[in-house]
Amino acid sequence: MDLSNFLQTGSYARQALQQLSENEANHKIEFGFDDFHVRYNKAAVSRLSGFSRAIVDKAMDEMESDGYVFNKKLTGTVESYDLTIEQVVAIYEHRGVPKLSDIHEEAVVWFLANLKGGVTKSVTASTTAQALRTHPQLLKYDQRILVIDLDPQASSTMMLNHRYSIGDQNYTSAQAILQNPTRAELLEDYIVESKVKNVFVMPASIADGFIASNWEALCAEHLPGQNPNMVLKENVIDKLKKDFSWIIIDTGPHLDAFLSNGIVASDVLATPLPPAQVDLHSTLQYIGRLPSIMEQLIASGVTHLPEHHFAFMTKFSKSVQDKDALSIAKAVFREEMLDCSIPNSIAFQRCAETFDTVISVNPKEYAGDLKSLKVAKEAIEDFALSVFQHVQLYLRAN
Repeated sequence: MDLSNFLQTGSYARQALQQLSENEANHKIEFGFDDFHVRYNKAAVSRLSGFSRAIVDKAMDEMESDGYVFNKKLTGTVESYDLTIEQVVAIYEHRGVPKLSDIHEEAVVWFLANLKGGVTKSVTASTTAQALRTHPQLLKYDQRILVIDLDPQASSTMMLNHRYSIGDQNYTSAQAILQNPTRAELLEDYIVESKVKNVFVMPASIADGFIASNWEALCAEHLPGQNPNMVLKENVIDKLKKDFSWIIIDTGPHLDAFLSNGIVASDVLATPLPPAQVDLHSTLQYIGRLPSIMEQLIASGVTHLPEHHFAFMTKFSKSVQDKDALSIAKAVFREEMLDCSIPNSIAFQRCAETFDTVISVNPKEYAGDLKSLKVAKEAIEDFALSVFQHVQLYLRAN
């Protein structure tokens, strides 16, 4: 059989993908959109949690006396402070405010899972990761967040660091599991930073789908003696739990080895619930099957499973149908149903077009309605805060 036409088309596709990525990277550099845009003046810092004008003045004076240099900008002829998030965090550190790592030595491992595709798992993973870092009420905790992308579509990778969205088969999450690298190698070779500092991603590749389909044989070859359902936890996550505040796992909508490993590796399981009837129906089927999936994992010899499970609405509007779906979800999940939802907003898709999220995108670069962007950004910030508070309450109770 002659495959030359397919080979040529495939080559052209790879070249086009490379060109798209390079064009977007060059555009961001040319117009100054490659750095995170949010800045704070001194007055804005004074309004943050635990601060006052006197506290901020004193802390910044002390830091500058010790040689610390804060960013400043000229507005007309007046020079004013123009602080990055990292500089705000440094003020908290100077004041001796405990970081989240001082409260919890190890990361919370959070797995977003659903066997229904298109329920915004990747959007939730990437945007929430950045919102946990940048939310004004959470800055004091100086959180470090890692997204482990095990979805071969690589959507989280694309939104968090588009330069790796093409996929290097040697340094993906799936390869990290099979190669069983050291902690130092994981941090150096497999993890890349997003536009928002201290938010990282372990990339995925389309080739990872072929790995998942042959998982048992690959584990037997490369990881003899290890349980194939525990290798994500043992070979990757256990080595990194002290380096991050949160580790968020994103997999595709498939009942495969990646989903099994995600369940086993997680401390907290979360289910996105879309309100559309066909999506809700499929999601409830998945929820109903979870106990049997976990029983099968226990039978396979796993020694760890998540002890907490919560849900939240995605693609949510205020329609009667969506409110009815929320009522059903509350009846199923009871107190484990989050009070915050992720809205059905075009802003999430528009941001992805420029390899961004509603958190990382510079409004000057955004091509859509800025009011829509603002609403989506505020919604995901509220959601991230709700997740943070919900999980912290669970941790204190246990």
